[in-house]
Amino acid sequence: MVRTLLKTTVREIRQSLGRYLAIFAIVALGVGFFAGLRTCQPSMAATGVDYLDRQRMFDFRLLSTLGFTEEDVDYFAALEGIETARGAVYADFLSEVDEGEEVVLKAHSLTDGINLPQLCAGRMPEAADECLGDLRFFREEDLGRALTVSGSNSEDTQELLHCGTYTVVGLVQSPYYLNYERGTSSIGSGSVAGYVYIPEDGFDFEAYYEIFLTLKNPADAYSDPYADQIDARKPDVEQAVEARAALRYNTIYNDAMSEIRDAEAELADGWDEYRTERADAEQELDDAHRELSDGEQEYADGVKDYEQGKVDYADGVKEYTDGQQKAADAEQEIADAEQELADAEQELADARQELADGRQELDDGWSDYEQGKLDAQKELDDARQKLTDGEREYQDGEAEYAGGLRQLEDGERELADAQQQIRDGERELADGERELADAWAQIQDAQRQLEEAEIQLEEAKKQLEEGEASLSQVQQLYTSTEQLAQGIGSAMGVSMDAGTLIQYLASGAMPELNAAVDAALQSSGSSAAELTAGWQAAESQLGAPLSAETIAGLKATLEQGKAEYEEGAAEYNSGKAEYLAGLREYEEGEAQIINARRELEDGKAELEQGRQELADARLELQDARKKLDDAQQELADGWQEYYDGEREAREELEKAHRELLDGEQEYMDGLQKYEDGVQEFQDGQKELADGRQELADAWQELEDARQKLADAKDELARAPGELADARLELDDGWREYSDGRAEADQEFADAEEELTDAEQKLADAYEDLRDLKHATTYTLTRSENIGYACFENDTSIIAAISVVFPVFFFLVAALVCMTTMTRMVDEQRTQIGVWKALGYSNAQIMSKFLFYSGSAALVGSTMGFAFGCYALPWVVWEIYGIIYGFSPLHHVFLPGLLAVSFAAALLCSMGATYLACRMELKRQAAELLRPKTPRAGRRVFLEYITPLWRRLSFLHKVSVRNVLRYQSRLVMMVLGIGGCTALLVTGFGIRDSIQHVADFQFDEIQIYDYAVTFQEPQTEAEAADYLIRSGWAAEDGKLIHSGSIDVLAGGTSKAVYLVIPASGGLDGFVSLHSGDEPLPYPGVGEVVINAGLAENLGISIGDVIQLRDEEYGTLEAAVSGIADNYVQNYVYLSTECYQEQFDEQPEYNALYVRGHEGADPYEEGALLLEDDEVGNVAINQATRDQVDSMMSRLDYIVVVVVACAGALAFIVLYNLTNINITERVREIATIKVLGFYRNETASYVFREINILSVLGSLAGLLMGKALHAFVISQIQIDAMYFSGRITLLSYVISLCMTLVFTVSISFGMRPKLHRIDMAESLKSIE
Repeated sequence: MVRTLLKTTVREIRQSLGRYLAIFAIVALGVGFFAGLRTCQPSMAATGVDYLDRQRMFDFRLLSTLGFTEEDVDYFAALEGIETARGAVYADFLSEVDEGEEVVLKAHSLTDGINLPQLCAGRMPEAADECLGDLRFFREEDLGRALTVSGSNSEDTQELLHCGTYTVVGLVQSPYYLNYERGTSSIGSGSVAGYVYIPEDGFDFEAYYEIFLTLKNPADAYSDPYADQIDARKPDVEQAVEARAALRYNTIYNDAMSEIRDAEAELADGWDEYRTERADAEQELDDAHRELSDGEQEYADGVKDYEQGKVDYADGVKEYTDGQQKAADAEQEIADAEQELADAEQELADARQELADGRQELDDGWSDYEQGKLDAQKELDDARQKLTDGEREYQDGEAEYAGGLRQLEDGERELADAQQQIRDGERELADGERELADAWAQIQDAQRQLEEAEIQLEEAKKQLEEGEASLSQVQQLYTSTEQLAQGIGSAMGVSMDAGTLIQYLASGAMPELNAAVDAALQSSGSSAAELTAGWQAAESQLGAPLSAETIAGLKATLEQGKAEYEEGAAEYNSGKAEYLAGLREYEEGEAQIINARRELEDGKAELEQGRQELADARLELQDARKKLDDAQQELADGWQEYYDGEREAREELEKAHRELLDGEQEYMDGLQKYEDGVQEFQDGQKELADGRQELADAWQELEDARQKLADAKDELARAPGELADARLELDDGWREYSDGRAEADQEFADAEEELTDAEQKLADAYEDLRDLKHATTYTLTRSENIGYACFENDTSIIAAISVVFPVFFFLVAALVCMTTMTRMVDEQRTQIGVWKALGYSNAQIMSKFLFYSGSAALVGSTMGFAFGCYALPWVVWEIYGIIYGFSPLHHVFLPGLLAVSFAAALLCSMGATYLACRMELKRQAAELLRPKTPRAGRRVFLEYITPLWRRLSFLHKVSVRNVLRYQSRLVMMVLGIGGCTALLVTGFGIRDSIQHVADFQFDEIQIYDYAVTFQEPQTEAEAADYLIRSGWAAEDGKLIHSGSIDVLAGGTSKAVYLVIPASGGLDGFVSLHSGDEPLPYPGVGEVVINAGLAENLGISIGDVIQLRDEEYGTLEAAVSGIADNYVQNYVYLSTECYQEQFDEQPEYNALYVRGHEGADPYEEGALLLEDDEVGNVAINQATRDQVDSMMSRLDYIVVVVVACAGALAFIVLYNLTNINITERVREIATIKVLGFYRNETASYVFREINILSVLGSLAGLLMGKALHAFVISQIQIDAMYFSGRITLLSYVISLCMTLVFTVSISFGMRPKLHRIDMAESLKSIE
């Protein structure tokens, strides 16, 4: 029996494979999603822990404004619980990476044993000027690249990075930078582009900037034990840092005082030496000045004598110069005359040459004229001959063209005749083909008739054979019963036939007759019951009482059927013979048609060939005609050119002749002018000879006067030299004196300046020493590291989503499994009754259904768990690899999760099956074997709305009744579809709540752009001056007190940011509101806190909370408002409230600043940081980018969630639609029988499904809002608050996706509707 049930179950799985696979898919998806999401956070955390342990990320990072020494490092290394301590330095510097573009890089010193960079390419540095590059910024081709420290860096930075240029030898990932965030900077663009690691000797520094510590035997990162370890060790470390900072302060102070005292002693010695040397130098300079003054008097007397001699010499020179000028003028006149004669002679020579050249040109021109005349005539004669030859060739071509045209016309006529013959053959062939097609149709009809007749004959033959067998059995039964009846009647002395005997036996009358019959039958080996059963079977088969007449009638019917069969067989054989004869005639006709078609095709080919030849000939004639026309045009053009050339040649010859005649006339005129010029030249030569003689006499007189002047000049020439030498000696003396004086003055000034500078330095040293502040120290943990904190937040959000979301998946899966199995059990109600009637126990029957659902759930959960635990964490990690990607994912196996997943899957499937079977198995077999009594019809509530009900068509009314009458189906469909829609709404809602956190925070709440932190407290006037110095207006800033404070409420405390404005509220800088309702700034005794803080501590409006500062001073205030805030936790207080309870003014140490519109926030942030009074500038855009990048990573997780929800929705809709169609097969078959078309049937069925989908989707929107609110409430992340906002678009997309799935599945299920067999479906199920 068990084996039979197993076979039945396997057969059931094959027959309802779609339903089985739906259960499998739902369970696999639910388990996979649940296990995958639950495994994501442990796998990601294990990956991060392994990486941080391997790369030995710091546990504490210590900072001090005075730096640390080697002794400090050794001190921290010796602290209890500390395993390793390493000092480190760092610096932001500008480096040119592309031509003309500088970026900010952060340089870190390599630390041994802490924050070990992971080498990904290249090698480790081996020299001070080598470095490791950021893998996210540099590429492998950058290996070997030199990074130059830009000259635009500060001197301190250039001195710190003393190598100037560092070669990138390796690419690394660092545990200090787990994600792609590199931080901000006060230089350059304000944003760090990447980092480099440099050996410690690549820096030139006096003290370490920071110290990294690691704990002994630390617990796993991101765990509560690790947080406890940090909390336990942090107070000791903080105390040690403060102690070392105090010691560092004392050391720096004492060293500075010692240096100041030494400098004061050196300064006193310097002033004494300066005074002595200055007195000696002044005496030497005074003696030199007296000697130079005596020399100046002697020099003045010599200059006076020299000036008188110059006057006398000047008079003589004037007389000589006048005579020389007159001689020069005469000489110039003679030279001019000579030049004129030379020019005239040259002109005559040129004229003579020009005349000779002109004569030659004329002779050449006459020669060229005659030759051109002959050449032109020859060219004209040649052109005339070519034109004449061309005309003859044209006439020959015209004759050939006319002959070819005649041949073409003859060929076209022949082609037309052949074409007409082809058309006649085609018509005859078409007629033959039509006749052949008609014959083939008749043959096919005959063949079909023969096949149908043959089938009918076979069926008739089969019926005859069955009838003969039945008749033989019935006749034998009747004969034996008749003989038995006669024998019994004879024995009892009564008349009895077979029918009477059977009636007695069936009624149980006449016990004595029954006894006699039993005795008679026992002798033949039969019984009365068998006889009665055989008789009744025979009557049932015949459909009439069994008698001799009935058997005779049956025999006659068989003989008549046999005769009709033989007659039909004869007709079939005759028809078959006619069919074969017709087939032969058809084949002969077909052969004739094929031959005719072949001949016709040959004729067509010949015709086409001829047509092609004629076409080629026509083209050749056309080409010939075109050539002839071109030739004719060329001849016409040639004659025109000939006549034009003849006319032009004649005109050119005439023009040349006229020019030659004009040239002859010009030549004769030039010859006459040349002869006149020769005469004038001869007269000028004679006058020039007379002038030369007079000039020679004048030059002799001037020579005598010149000799006298030369003697005077020599005397005067020696005098300036002597005076110059004297002057030079005096000037050198004065120069030496001035240089000495200047040098002495400069040395005195330099000495005074050095001494004054020394005094100023001493004063500055005293001032610096007075300003020297005790060190500000910071003890930071991993939580303050951006990458570490972001990784923790990301894993926390995934963990929060995995707590709630998959549970709803299981609920939807359980609902669908329950619906599926309930419908399946209800569908097999009759079969269950049969099994119960056959003796199967309830447990055995239930095991069939449990095996059906349990096997699907077991296989689905196995595959879903395996795939989900591997694939989903891998997908999530690959998505996060864009941000992190520091190590391959470490998959974590959780045995408890496996047990929970399998138990939940089996409970959802087998539990639902058990409940469904248990209700049916309580019933009796007889009750199960009959169909359920239909429910009594009743009016639905819409029927009471008469105006609406009347407007509905009949089919729409039927659909409405079906939807509302079957309430269990309505509830299941609405819950199933609504659950899927709710999952989609929740998925998109999570994206809305998370994605826009930065927009909500920095567009609606913190509307300032920069938070400036000052070194010292400021007044409002000082803050206004700072803003104006930096390029802002005073109203662009708001001075505040900003600091950390603990909020005490409900027995717990939480550190938050305290904000107190210097005056008024924070309008224009921070918007305090709750939803759309603005909140007033709190007054005295009041405080406003943010919603996330209120939820975490359970605070409501009106509650009194305590605020405790770092010195354990407390303040009490009533909560007057709870404001929206999404990033960090804030408490807003007024100055008056603070003063009233703390009895002092708060220190206004920060300034909220609004940026200029369109300005780069990082550049403005760097500008604000340039002031010496500023300690830090927090750029909201940087925080916004960081939050955006962190939140945007969750978009991918939401995509995965929505994809899984969409897949579940599709499977659920498919399963519910499939079940709905399966359980309504008889109804669908009935409306098909009633004449519904396919589209009408589909519209009738799917209309109800669409109505239920719309109702379920609308219900799902409400369910999704509630589920989303619950999921968001479970996502608790410190310093981050998510609102329960869902945008209208998310609702629309979720609704549309559900409806699209519904429509798609409706179209996909149409073939199943069409495959429903009306006859099979309408058979009685009783």
